[in-house]
Amino acid sequence: MDTRYAYITGRTRALEARLLDKLKMERMIAATSAKASLSELEETDYGPYVSQLKDVNNFEGLLYDELKRLYSFIDKGSLDKELTDLFRMRYDFHNLKVFLKNEFKEKPLPLEELPFIDLGTIEPLKIGEAKKFLQIQKETTRAFEENKNPQDIDIILDKEYYRLCVEKAEESENEFVINLFQKEIDLVNIKTFFRCQTLKRNKNFFLKIFIGKGILTKALFLEFYEKEENAFLRKLSFTPYAKAIMGYEKKGLKGLELSCDNFFLECLKKTKLITAGLEVLIAYLIAKENEIKLLRSVLIGKINEIPAQMIRERMRETFI
Repeated sequence: MDTRYAYITGRTRALEARLLDKLKMERMIAATSAKASLSELEETDYGPYVSQLKDVNNFEGLLYDELKRLYSFIDKGSLDKELTDLFRMRYDFHNLKVFLKNEFKEKPLPLEELPFIDLGTIEPLKIGEAKKFLQIQKETTRAFEENKNPQDIDIILDKEYYRLCVEKAEESENEFVINLFQKEIDLVNIKTFFRCQTLKRNKNFFLKIFIGKGILTKALFLEFYEKEENAFLRKLSFTPYAKAIMGYEKKGLKGLELSCDNFFLECLKKTKLITAGLEVLIAYLIAKENEIKLLRSVLIGKINEIPAQMIRERMRETFI
């Protein structure tokens, strides 16, 4: 227990209790229209903002504002900002991808017109000038100029993001944050392995995408790469990721994506037993972001008149 977080843990627990549960999500899915689905939020923390929304098709602004309020709460409550900023840094890397891909176009757009997300640690319009990313930019530019493949930008920056996160977490010696990012890396690598297998990609392509710093080693993935996929599934069933792969056995890649997300969220639920600490704040941050993703999935589905059962099948678990 970290008593420094006693007060903010109490506040976080109160907010955690107000997260949307499965029943609320089911009511939104079962609603007769997108507008009726959105109205289910009127008696939740989203209520005051829903009432101001004139057109359900503009719901993205509502969710974006909720994310800004979330990160404002996290910033005020965190006593280890170098760690909670790692989650903001995901948006820096998103913005860096957008910036670099635009730079490599024949006719780059003005920065003001790019789809930046203003939730990172660096002002989006200044992302290209950020000193801490200059070396990464050089390496990414060199890789792109060799192959002229925009996918290389995503691959390099994803690897760099996770490398930085694990290194910062290790510097802090915070076992919870270290383990959290290592789990996330392992899950990404597991999904990449089966995606490459399905697409009949060779071992070298997998190695190019593989992200280091996880718990599962590169050697383990390579050992099973050219074997029957069932052999790797059996191997993973004897690791902590046994539940994460259940979706693949039932529904292939789509099922794997869902079961990996649910597994990660299930791991975070263990923080409910912690009396006070940074873990509670981080778990709430991820749970709230998960909730916002769920709302986006439901509302997009309702707007596009996708059958309720199809929306239901694609839904992640809720935190409560």
